[in-house]
Amino acid sequence: MSKSAELSVLTANRLGDGIVVFLDFEGAWNVNLAEAVVARSPDEVRALQDRGTYDAEHNLVVEPYLAEVREMAGGLVPIRYRERVRAAGPSILDDVPGYVAPPVESGAVVRQAHHEVGDRGSRPQPRPELVEGRATSTSHARAA
Repeated sequence: MSKSAELSVLTANRLGDGIVVFLDFEGAWNVNLAEAVVARSPDEVRALQDRGTYDAEHNLVVEPYLAEVREMAGGLVPIRYRERVRAAGPSILDDVPGYVAPPVESGAVVRQAHHEVGDRGSRPQPRPELVEGRATSTSHARAA
């Protein structure tokens, strides 16, 4: 451990739907980082790791691991940007055409993209020469 006290929470993806979850005080997997149990000592870290291994072996979650956090006035804040994105959700969805803000249900945020059939003016169309991942020889010849 470093000079400052490192705090960790156990995170994973729920097997049923892939949603990011955190182990909470009751031993359940919760979508809310604020409810996560915080490991403050090496013994608590080992206990969280053991619990994550157990739950992964019993197909409750996928790939559990420890994420370092800081306690701030507003609650827990992940140290790494990757964990901040996992906790808050994707950071680019507002720029996606057709994206509609997700409904909030029981404190959980479910991300959805709504695509309107027939509204093709706002979305870029695939280039004919790259359909199904195949580039035509004429497109390469023009580029050269």
